[in-house]
Amino acid sequence: GVRQAFSEMPNFDRLVEALMEGREGAALAEACHISLGVPVKPMLAKPSKGIREVAERLGGKRFTGEWKYDGERAQIHVLSRERIRVYSRNSEDMTEKYPDVVRVVQETLCEGVDSCIIDSELVAYDQTTERILPFQVLTTRGRKNITVENIKVNVCVFAFDCMLCNGAPLVTETLEARRQKLWTMLKETQGKVKFATYRNFEELREEEVQAFLDESIAGSCEGLMLKTLSEHATYEPSRRSLNWLKLKKDYLDGVGDSLDVVPIGAFYGKGKRTGAYGAFLLAVYDAEAEEYQTVCKAGTGFSDEDLATHYEFFQSHTLPRADSNYNVNDKVAPDVWLEACQVWEIKAADLSISPVHTSAMGVKADGKGIGLRFPRFLRVREDKGPEDSTGPEQIVEMFEAQASIASGGGGDDFDF
Repeated sequence: GVRQAFSEMPNFDRLVEALMEGREGAALAEACHISLGVPVKPMLAKPSKGIREVAERLGGKRFTGEWKYDGERAQIHVLSRERIRVYSRNSEDMTEKYPDVVRVVQETLCEGVDSCIIDSELVAYDQTTERILPFQVLTTRGRKNITVENIKVNVCVFAFDCMLCNGAPLVTETLEARRQKLWTMLKETQGKVKFATYRNFEELREEEVQAFLDESIAGSCEGLMLKTLSEHATYEPSRRSLNWLKLKKDYLDGVGDSLDVVPIGAFYGKGKRTGAYGAFLLAVYDAEAEEYQTVCKAGTGFSDEDLATHYEFFQSHTLPRADSNYNVNDKVAPDVWLEACQVWEIKAADLSISPVHTSAMGVKADGKGIGLRFPRFLRVREDKGPEDSTGPEQIVEMFEAQASIASGGGGDDFDF
């Protein structure tokens, strides 16, 4: 339908033109299929609560585990050997930021490949020690006026999927077939281009998945991506699919997946935090209702430097009153309203029914939403826009997946 067409061809002009021509069904798909130079909304994974949940979702299917690299998602479009574009998961053109990636792809592209679209993760990499470096190192790279000569932080391209080769779309092929195709597109080159480390599983054995998870963490990765190989294994642009699951190292200590939230309000600090914001009102975006819904107030996980940076950034992004698309209970109204212009990654101990927060209002309890308890700031996600933040439907899923649900309580989820 229209949604599928737009996720493959996220270009309103082209989509409207096709609809005005009366195209629908197969004709619409033909007019709005994946094209070089137009970034596709990437396929996303569902967070999972642990190997037990993976067993429920993937049990009985052949699947593969890939190391989950902690870098920047990049969609590489080879229009020709001379014309290569690099796009973020947010469809922004990052080609200027990564001239080294362009050169590396030119050097490693296999003969016979004239054009292609590759899904990858760009990871900071120490070529001397041959080690993956933390995501924070990658964020120290400049954004503009970068030349290959002045690059301080090397990146390695970890390729894991492909959507098109020599003009032929591959999204309806199975992951197994796409991976075979990917191997014919690029030549692995130490420290520059690698294929994601993977292991295939004919059936689910918990101890084998656990062992591979441990290996990924020892290899400086965040955990595993688990994906169906042949059954329901097509590439689904913009879908957070049940056929791709995230299993992160945090599950080893039972904390659960991180969330992407949007700061929409700030509270002045007390004590040593005087003169800056000490806590923030955080929200998720409900795409259906087109509104921001609050999930928690967070004041932990921030270094003094973080707080100073946030204060300085939001000085030019404050609002005189709450935006009309902010769904906020008066009881949690902040001292200062902020523009919804940044995405933060946070962790929380668990989720609970909340009388004050508006996320997923009424889904689990009449007149109540779902809030996060003991949230902790991790980092700013510059690669995401506010509308790419976690949605209320994911909050509900995480709430339901929780091993022990503290129902009926939730009065203290506003503390931090």
